[in-house]
Amino acid sequence: MTPSKPSAPKKPVKYPPHEAGHDLAVAQNVAPYGAGFTASAIDMVGAMRAGMPAQIVADTASRLGISQDRLYESLRLPRSTLKSRVSKGQPLAAVEQDRMYRVHRVLERAQAVLEDEAAAIAWINRENRALGGEPPLALLDTEAGYELVQDTLCRIEYGVLS
Repeated sequence: MTPSKPSAPKKPVKYPPHEAGHDLAVAQNVAPYGAGFTASAIDMVGAMRAGMPAQIVADTASRLGISQDRLYESLRLPRSTLKSRVSKGQPLAAVEQDRMYRVHRVLERAQAVLEDEAAAIAWINRENRALGGEPPLALLDTEAGYELVQDTLCRIEYGVLS
């Protein structure tokens, strides 16, 4: 047996170029929340790489009918850091915008399943036995929690007891 050759160092991944400023323009156009996270998937990737405006946090809390502090607590986001970003008009960090994206996706899915925005908002904020007594919003700080919430919505949609 011949010894294997050491593998060549990995080259960094290069993403396809976009028009100059395109990602930032998309990031600015997807906020406020009412229009947020509704761009095409590829545009959302670019917008999130450019950095979503921190104002989307306040818009999300308002849409959910909760305080920003409750949203920070539910998603385990750093309150003082986010308040600073909002006041300075800075973009969210990758972890922060991922959590905000999860909230949007779950709210969108709940609205489709429950066929009513008010019912979807109530559902995302209410404790749920199928989720260990936690409100769905409180589980969106992790990918595993997000998947559990999406699975629960699927069960509701197809009439499976959960």
